This record gives sequence, C-alpha cells and structure tokens, in this order.
Amino acid sequence: MKKQLTVLLSGLLLLSSLAACQSGSSPSATTTTATATTAEAEQATTADSAAATTAAAESSQTAAASEEEIDASTLKVAAIFGGAINDGNWNETQYNGLKQIEEEGASIAYLENVGDTDAAQAARDYASSGYQLIYLTTNSYQDYCLPVAADFPDTTFVSINGTVNQDNYISVRIADEQQGFMMGLIAALLSESGKVGFVGGLEINPIKLGSSGFQQGVDYANQNYGLSVEAKRINTGSFTDVNQAKETAISLIEDGCDVVTPMANDAGVGVMEAAEEKGATAIASGIGQETSAPTATAVTVVKDVAVAYTETFKAYRNHTLSGSSTVETFGANKGVVYLTDWLTDASQEVKDRVTEVMDQLANGEIDIDLTI
Repeated sequence: MKKQLTVLLSGLLLLSSLAACQSGSSPSATTTTATATTAEAEQATTADSAAATTAAAESSQTAAASEEEIDASTLKVAAIFGGAINDGNWNETQYNGLKQIEEEGASIAYLENVGDTDAAQAARDYASSGYQLIYLTTNSYQDYCLPVAADFPDTTFVSINGTVNQDNYISVRIADEQQGFMMGLIAALLSESGKVGFVGGLEINPIKLGSSGFQQGVDYANQNYGLSVEAKRINTGSFTDVNQAKETAISLIEDGCDVVTPMANDAGVGVMEAAEEKGATAIASGIGQETSAPTATAVTVVKDVAVAYTETFKAYRNHTLSGSSTVETFGANKGVVYLTDWLTDASQEVKDRVTEVMDQLANGEIDIDLTI
C-alpha cells in the first residue's frame, strides 16, 4: 500500500513538474514572437524610410535638372528691326546684342526695316519656325505683336521699350530720358550762344522721353551752374529722312543754337552733317555718328541696347525671364547709357561736371521726370 501511495505521489509530482515546465515555456514563446514582430516592423519602417529618401533624392535631382542652364546651342533667337542695322544708333546696338547672343552659341535670324503693321506677320513666321526667343526692337510693334504672343505660348517675346509684362511677353525699358538728360547737360555746358537744339525722329514715347530729358538736362545745368541756356526741341516725324533732319538742324543753328544733337536713328546723320557744315558743335547719340562730323563732334552719349539683349538672354537660359508687374529699366546703372572719350578740347571744369553728374545718374541720385 505504501509503495502504491509512493508511486501515486511520484506520478502527481511528475505531472505537476511537467505542467510547470509547459507554463514556463509560454512567455518565452510569446517574447520570441513579439521580438520577431518588432524586428519585422523595424525592417519595414527602415525600408519605407529608404524608399522615401530615394524618392526625395530623385525628385530633387529631377527639379535641379529642370532648372539647369539651357544650352545656348539649342536655341534659335530672332530679332525684328524697325530700321537699318547699320544706323550707328538704336538698331545697330541691338544688332550688336543679337550678334553677342550668336557668339554664345545660339542660332540667330533677323529682319530689318520692318514696318509696324508687318511686324506681326514677321513674328508669327519666326514663332512658327521654332524660334524660342524673339526680340521686338521698338515699342511701336507692341499692339500688333501681343496677339501673336498669345497664339504661341511656348515662345518668349522680348519687347524693347514695351509697356506690357504678361506671360510670355516681356518688356524692358531703355532709359532714353537719361541719354537726353546728359546730352542737354553737356550742350548747355558747352554753349557760348545760350541756345542749344535737339532734333528727334518719330514722336513715339522713347523720343518724347529723350526730348524731355534734354530739356531737364539744360535746366539742371542752369540751376546748378548759374547758366541761362535756352533749349529748342523739334521732332521731324521720321527716323529715315536724313535731309529733313539736316534741314531742321540747319534751321536751329541759324536761329542761334551753337550746339545740336540728334535722337532720330538713321536720320541723325543729317544733324551731324549740318553741324559739320555750319560750324556748330554736335553731340552724337550713337557710336560711329562722329564720322559724319569729325571736327564738330564733342562727345558721344551712347545708349547701348546690346546690354539688354545679353542680360535677357542670360535670364532666359537660367529660367528667370518672366513677366512681372514691373517693367525693368536699363540705364546708366547697367551700363546702357554712358559717354565715350571727349573728341574736342572741352575745359577740365566741364569734363569734371559731366563726370560727376553721370556718376550721380548711375547711382540713382538724380530723378528725371518721366511726364511727357
């Protein structure tokens, strides 16, 4: 009986021990399962994070690639000129800008002596032929070419002296008033008769601004240097009629103006010739005009529009040329308006005054009224 009881107790102890072992193994299994689940989650999170990082990097690379500078050799650039490209003035400096764009690798094309009403068809032809950038060299094209720009949204049109900035039609303003101001100032400082003359071409805003600037330059000299010089200003209504400009300049000289200056594109040559023949002093408005008045030219006040071409072309290649509410002005501050070396023996006092005012103009210290 004792043996049976002993065996029975031993069996019960064995069963209890086995139950304890099974109970003890359960947490271990649960922990292992939890550990495996946590590891899988961490691996999944790491994988997701790596994928997100890769996607972000690829997106960043794609964005950077899209903003890389455009290769100039892939671009076709055209310009439509209102006058001759050898006028020694407005059109020639723009042509020089177009040639500089060509030197950077772009393919170029141009038309010269294009009338206002023909500009739209010329622009449309260039846009249809795949030209990505088209320069319109005068603001008188604006009304005719705005509808063309709307028809070709992938083509960028740059309007020199335009007034509209919208979408793919970009306007830049040339500071014609600054050129006129400096010509008026110099004319007043050089005059001995107390009368100076300005001969303009077409009565469009740039010429009106130049004429107004001329008057303000004379006024500035009178107010700041104790002078009393009278300015006479006449617009002939033409950029091409050299004889009319010459006769107008002669009439000013015969009326007592001993210094004359043109702002009339091709026709400006006539003003220079008049000064040379009549013994007056001339202030040229474009590089090369002095050849028409080798002994009469005192200095040239340059308006180099080529700068606007190279600047806007650079912006186009860098994806920063876009229409905004403000039309950017290119003047003395950007090196568009500047003086050449003196060609006559002006006094040092005159030269110093001119240099001082030119610096002030470039630094924005002189305000010119743009009311015309």
